[in-house]
Amino acid sequence: MKELWIPALAIVCTIGMPVLLGIIASYMTIKSKHEEKMAMIEKGIVLEEAMRPERRPNRYNTLRNGIFMIGLSLGMIVGMMVDSAFTCDSDWFSLLVPAITIMFGGVAFIIYFFLSRSLMEKERLEDKEKKMRPEE
Repeated sequence: MKELWIPALAIVCTIGMPVLLGIIASYMTIKSKHEEKMAMIEKGIVLEEAMRPERRPNRYNTLRNGIFMIGLSLGMIVGMMVDSAFTCDSDWFSLLVPAITIMFGGVAFIIYFFLSRSLMEKERLEDKEKKMRPEE
């Protein structure tokens, strides 16, 4: 029975202590930021968060994920086709399929960036037109 205390204590110290310290540190940080903000409000100081322009959340997460998955799939298909077309005994040649898959995933993110930027610009223009038009 005495032999089980040493491994149990080792597990608690190596896993439990860092987790507990992380929770305590997070709590102290959040509490001090809250106290600082409350003190600034009491003194009448305007917080930076109130001065920031309104940020819109990204509404195109599903579009991003879909384009990325299509890019990965196409990359894997092209990588397997290239891998079967060429025969090479090099050690690095086994990394061809993952490399092409990652490359196509990156290209998909670039396509998403330009597509979402144009969609967001279109939304901004529509919002400006709505603000300029008097409501009937």
